[in-house]
Amino acid sequence: MTAQPPVLIAAALSAERAALEAIATGLQVHTLPGIGQGDLLIGTIDGTAVALLRCGVGKVAAATAVAAASALSPRCIISVGSAGALHAGHKIGHVVISTEVLQHDFAAVSASGFTLFGYGSDWPSNGDPLLRSDPAMTKIAAAAAQSAGTARGFAVSSGRITTGDWFVNDAATRDAIATRTGADLVEMEGAAIAYVAQQFGTPWIVIRSVSDAGDGAAAPSFDEYLALASANAAAIVRATLPLLP
Repeated sequence: MTAQPPVLIAAALSAERAALEAIATGLQVHTLPGIGQGDLLIGTIDGTAVALLRCGVGKVAAATAVAAASALSPRCIISVGSAGALHAGHKIGHVVISTEVLQHDFAAVSASGFTLFGYGSDWPSNGDPLLRSDPAMTKIAAAAAQSAGTARGFAVSSGRITTGDWFVNDAATRDAIATRTGADLVEMEGAAIAYVAQQFGTPWIVIRSVSDAGDGAAAPSFDEYLALASANAAAIVRATLPLLP
């Protein structure tokens, strides 16, 4: 009998992956070229084959690791972990499931600010950098999330998530990102992972939980609430896995 291809679940940090390891069984270290020792664990979550990848922080690290892990021919790819809220409506621990992602720092820069590349223009990105999640995965995750979120006492919604190589800890910067992207959350890996997944023809989704408000208190808030955010995002992943086609 052919082994079931795994769901590849990518988390940037050890703490974010630890929340997934806590609900997984039979985990074993798997080695692949381009992936650090111990960064890829193969096992199951409630009977679903999974590959838990610690992909590293930022777009380059995430893209490199996920591209290497795509040698596993995963069924789909899930980017999971923490994020900063771009709007006051998203509280600590709330979860957003991506409908689409984009890079907030993929732009032309001038003294007056940023002009995002793409969005239908052929120059210079040869297309649209706003990537849309697999609709079926978004629908499945959103449906699964309602009961999981209610059980754990946090809100779940679907929306746009933006990615960049910045840890956002300034309210003015946060608000500028929100204005030019229209996103709900900001993080550092999701859009890069989505880009790699689309290049490989693999369905993908981003599931992130709020650890901070992207303001001047973001750093201590992130430290305080990273474990909570990681656990909440992992709970949504766990609820989603049995429903995937």
